[in-house]
Amino acid sequence: MAIPENFLRQHPIKTLWILFAEDRRGIFWAAVFFLIKHSPVWILPVISRNIVNFAAYPSERTISYLWINMALVVFLVLQNIPFHNVHIHFGMRAVRNMEARLRSALIRQMQQLSISFHTEFRRGRLHSKILRDVEALGNLSIQLFNGAFSGVLTVVVALGITLRYDWRVTFFFVAVIFPAVGLVHLFRGKIRVRNAELRHEIEMMSAQVSDMIEMVPVTRAHGVEDYEIRRLDSHMESVRGRSLKLDLLIALFGSCSWATFTLFNMFCLFFCSYLAWKKLILVGDIVMYQAFFGAITGAVNMTLNIYPQLMQGFESIRSISEIMDNPQVEQNEGKHKLASVQGRFQFEQVKFQYPGANAPAIHDFTLEVETGECIALVGPSGSGKSTMMSLVIGFAFPSDGRILIDGHDTRELDLRQYRNHLAVVPQESILFTGSIRDNITYGLEGVDEAWLQEVLEAANVNDFVKDLPEGLESRIGEHGSKLSGGQRQRISVARAMIRRPQIIILDEATSALDVQSERAVQVAIERLIEGRTTFIVAHRLSTIRNADRIVVLENGRIAELGTHDALMELDGAFAQLRKLQV
Repeated sequence: MAIPENFLRQHPIKTLWILFAEDRRGIFWAAVFFLIKHSPVWILPVISRNIVNFAAYPSERTISYLWINMALVVFLVLQNIPFHNVHIHFGMRAVRNMEARLRSALIRQMQQLSISFHTEFRRGRLHSKILRDVEALGNLSIQLFNGAFSGVLTVVVALGITLRYDWRVTFFFVAVIFPAVGLVHLFRGKIRVRNAELRHEIEMMSAQVSDMIEMVPVTRAHGVEDYEIRRLDSHMESVRGRSLKLDLLIALFGSCSWATFTLFNMFCLFFCSYLAWKKLILVGDIVMYQAFFGAITGAVNMTLNIYPQLMQGFESIRSISEIMDNPQVEQNEGKHKLASVQGRFQFEQVKFQYPGANAPAIHDFTLEVETGECIALVGPSGSGKSTMMSLVIGFAFPSDGRILIDGHDTRELDLRQYRNHLAVVPQESILFTGSIRDNITYGLEGVDEAWLQEVLEAANVNDFVKDLPEGLESRIGEHGSKLSGGQRQRISVARAMIRRPQIIILDEATSALDVQSERAVQVAIERLIEGRTTFIVAHRLSTIRNADRIVVLENGRIAELGTHDALMELDGAFAQLRKLQV
């Protein structure tokens, strides 16, 4: 899908035009059939004029004139049925196609945005943008076509026909545009501000609801349901207040526009009656002019009434721009692709500092890791272990120094290609609603069944799968809620193993498990890391006894480096940590 560059800086109409690039032919045909089906609005007033004049001046026409006009009325009314449906078919298909493409583009953009963006940006707000804002943009498109386009077209045609008959009435009609412009100018700023405030409140409420759903087990376990309800109620009340303020403003806008144009409509009737009294126009002309003026004021009034909805759509464009225009995009195009990875790392005086932090999280980290070597990182909380894993995965780049993978700087690599050779087993297994097979083969197609069975055996997954009624096809519930912690973690190990990675990241993969589950997972991990470059973050120091080297971090610096036994003999920071766990 073609997405405008600088999404927010484009005029909203130009943005929509670009978004509809693949459906402009459909929009063209929707407009053609709209003109046909909408033609009675412009032709029926003329026919009404003819019929009234026929009755007022019977000597000037024969009865056949009446029947011809009657037949024309029947045709114009009945043609609206098929042509309206064809118009809707082309128009709504274009809108729904645009919505689907825009949601797809948003998802692709979210996949490319940095991990730091996703860490800071709450998931509920992202849900709101994908669902609510894209829907609002679709409604904006519908309102522009069925409201604004229809209104402008009605005004232009009505003025053109009126001008053909009497320039004085046309001049009177044109005068109605000025109060319309004045009303828009008066209310535009306030409506835009109220829409922005409401959109922000709804996004925050969506984020709070998402958090609340995730926290239900914790909430129930601690008996704080009332507190959570009060917390959500406060956000609901804020949304209610913002919504009410916007509703009242829109109501005032609508009542002002109705009063203005109702008065103008009656003035038109008085003016045309005066012209007929002066014998400057025919009696039937009053009916035609009144119908056209009613159409003009109706069109202008309709345009004004949908103006708040248009402003909501424009606000949704601003909302979507927070994703589409976000600069935190991982750039991989044109970078070096690693066809294969050996797994040799060189950390050269690596320093990393988070934006806004007072001090670096990593200082002067220098280390060489050979292919197939197992490196364990230990240290107290906040020592920089997780930060180092983010740098290894490529979620962030060093603020200073560099990291080389097989001799290539991570800044110069296509990280998507690099990560194809990498697997991560996190502390909390990340599973989705689906079958065990789906979770293990996630993102892979055409997995060889023999290899899958070998992985299941190696990861000790078969130990519990064989007892399930549906085996691998068993549904695991949301986030694997139907499985134990050890079972979920073994699925994570199998997911890593089936990819045949060359680099393994184990982020405290057994710290949340009981002793029996830990042993089963540990056996699976030992099979997984054999012959592969492995980085292990561990709190349970007993699980890293067999690591080739252990890096002890303190305040982001390497305090100690060596094997398990060598560090114990050193009787330094590692030995003290180890003794605390014995």
